[in-house]
Amino acid sequence: SSGINAEWPLRPGINKIYQIKGRSFSKPLAICVSCVQEIPKCVDIGGSETILSKLLPGGVTIVLPRTSSLNPALNPGFQTVGVRVPDYHFVLDLCTAVRGPIALTSANISNGPNSTCIEEFKEIWDDLDLIVDGGQLPLSVGSTVVEISDHSFSVIRPGRDYEKTLKVLSEEHHLENRSSRVS
Repeated sequence: SSGINAEWPLRPGINKIYQIKGRSFSKPLAICVSCVQEIPKCVDIGGSETILSKLLPGGVTIVLPRTSSLNPALNPGFQTVGVRVPDYHFVLDLCTAVRGPIALTSANISNGPNSTCIEEFKEIWDDLDLIVDGGQLPLSVGSTVVEISDHSFSVIRPGRDYEKTLKVLSEEHHLENRSSRVS
């Protein structure tokens, strides 16, 4: 799906995402980085290196405890943050160009349908600083959002790569599934 990005150290950019989307500040933003090796700069990965390399890049957002170096302007009051390494080269190149993580969310009004082309979020164009037209994207669901702790995990939102996520976490790494939706 299409997305709205802000270079994460900048509070005005983060606040603008919430304003444009009509998103509640009680819904934290995820960040994305250019590669798995960048993740420990943002979150405490504990012993999750192997898990991260099996799930990312891809359609998974992994929620882990934030590091003290993560800018407090991002999701104040939250002790965890969702981090992604997308499998979309444009976003990876953007992260590389800004030399750090970017806040990332879908290009739509909060709780609206995901957009697959720029015409589908026309109502917010005037509020955006830049629009990049990547053409028609394939219809896609959002990422699977999963919180991982030492010996367990909880699926916050099933989405892309959901079955793969369950297999890696439950079958390959023997973590307990604490999700209310157990498959």
